Amino acid sequence: MPPTPELGALGLAIEDVECHVGSVALESYGGERPTSVVWLRGAGAAGRGEHVGWTPEAHATFRSGVVSVPRGRWRLDDWMGAVARVCGHPYDRAALEAAAIDLGLRQAGTNLFRLLDVTPRPVRYVVSYGRVADPAAEARRHPGVELKIDADPGWSDDVYRALAVLGRIAVIDFKGHGDARAVERARRTLPDVLIEDPPSGTSPGGRVSFDASIRHATDVAALPFRPAAVNLKPARMGSVLEVLDCAALCAHAGIGVYMGGMFEVGAGRAQLRTLAAVLCPEATNDIAPLGIRPPRLAVEANEAGFGGDA
Repeated sequence: MPPTPELGALGLAIEDVECHVGSVALESYGGERPTSVVWLRGAGAAGRGEHVGWTPEAHATFRSGVVSVPRGRWRLDDWMGAVARVCGHPYDRAALEAAAIDLGLRQAGTNLFRLLDVTPRPVRYVVSYGRVADPAAEARRHPGVELKIDADPGWSDDVYRALAVLGRIAVIDFKGHGDARAVERARRTLPDVLIEDPPSGTSPGGRVSFDASIRHATDVAALPFRPAAVNLKPARMGSVLEVLDCAALCAHAGIGVYMGGMFEVGAGRAQLRTLAAVLCPEATNDIAPLGIRPPRLAVEANEAGFGGDA
């Protein structure tokens, strides 16, 4: 795992900040996905970051607040400290930090791979979908890809056997619901699957990961047992730097990591792909492309900046 000081020391020259709010129609989202992109500009370059707020009101509030974002010349880590004093919500901070990283890398004529001395590799990913009555039937609507599915604690052994026949289930997300019997049913039929956010009181046996409780790097130490992996989400954690710190801590503790999305629809999704290529290209990254789904996700390793097209 590359250390973070190189990124924290990235220089920034910020002259202007602007935010564009809109929406994207997505069947998988169930309608219009509100979204906004913040642009930081300076020294003839521009960097962008995506805000993942769930409501139009959240995006309107974010747009109104960017007037208070600090300008001038900064180190990235110092600038983020100043941003934290005026932007309390992690979604706001994450969008602004992503834009700052993109801007700083472009101003320096480099990218995350060169800065952190990482050889990029194509990224493994999973396609996720929510709880449905017949998950095997839904899985057949997504052929040829690995899957992450939300579990219904009431599913029978027959449901799990149908999923096992598919041979493509990588992660089952319990979202803290159910009981130990439901988890054991999943483990018995799909022994290699990663069980995400099992209900409390679940045995640490088998492959378990944690997602929702990971908001800071220090949260790993507070987990009830050492998991196989944790799901890192920059938007939830409010910072790419925090993600990198958490990944370094996990590497030291022998815990795997994978990248998770929060329904990013543009720049944020491409940036998640870049982070996955840096940290965990072989993990079950929940960052499936919105359109055509290749066997692996290619990353742009030559252009300056943080992420390319989504």
